[in-house]
Amino acid sequence: MTANFEHYKVFYYVAKYKNFTRAANALVTSQPSVTYCMQNLENVLGCKLFIRSRKGVKLTEEGELLYSYVAPACKQLFQGEEKLGELLGEQHEYINVGATQIAMLSYLVARLNLFQEQYPQVKLNIFNHNTQQTLNELKAGKIDLAIITTPFDLEQTLKVVSVKPFNSILVGGTKYKEYGFDTVYLSELAKLPLITMSSSTTTFSFFQEFYRSCGLTMQPAIKVATMDLILPIITKNLGIGFVPEEFSRPFIEQGEIFEIKLHEPIPKRDICIVSDTNRPLSPAAKKLQYMLECQE
Repeated sequence: MTANFEHYKVFYYVAKYKNFTRAANALVTSQPSVTYCMQNLENVLGCKLFIRSRKGVKLTEEGELLYSYVAPACKQLFQGEEKLGELLGEQHEYINVGATQIAMLSYLVARLNLFQEQYPQVKLNIFNHNTQQTLNELKAGKIDLAIITTPFDLEQTLKVVSVKPFNSILVGGTKYKEYGFDTVYLSELAKLPLITMSSSTTTFSFFQEFYRSCGLTMQPAIKVATMDLILPIITKNLGIGFVPEEFSRPFIEQGEIFEIKLHEPIPKRDICIVSDTNRPLSPAAKKLQYMLECQE
């Protein structure tokens, strides 16, 4: 048996989602079929591609090397299929949108619902990356619009429209309830375990600078890849962390977590729509851009 494109296509989705079940859902197949396919590919190539755990899978060194070649090839083929469909007269237009998780959950999803009601024929591809990765995708022409959170470096070719400010607050679980009664200085919390986003994210850099402005060094106890992992960890009393206020409120109202008020004001951040003025947008992408930038 030799590996064919279908094997590499399945490998691409497993590596992308780091989860066999999510890959199966994306491929509209079963999880056992994905597992069997990957076992066959590993046998053909003579090496392990994944390290499996309860949380999912991660690539081995050999898997990382293979993915660096397979991912660009798959993306090119998928784009080729889309372009061929357009050439053959399919009446669909595609928009590629990149968004950070905060921007997606706090702003983009609600706006996309309205857009799809008005333009059901337009197909959307949404990619979730951190701010810098999303900007890189935009500058490379891989996405039409970026919906990201500040801070980020502004370049001359980029058009930036701020659409929604948001506040972050410091919260802790019931174990840290005593800190929710009075306003405290950030330095008083240095001994408590801090939960943050990974160091590659804008959110990490933002709060690292906030600590510096208070004359402190941020020393996380736990780093997580996505914002939606912070609150569950905090509710389990593993530490305290900064979370967008609108995400925190339902948990605070239910008594699962408590706000820890600081003497030092936490700067506000913004959700922004970013486009590259050097790359003209399609008519559908322009409509989406207008709808996202319109704040009424």
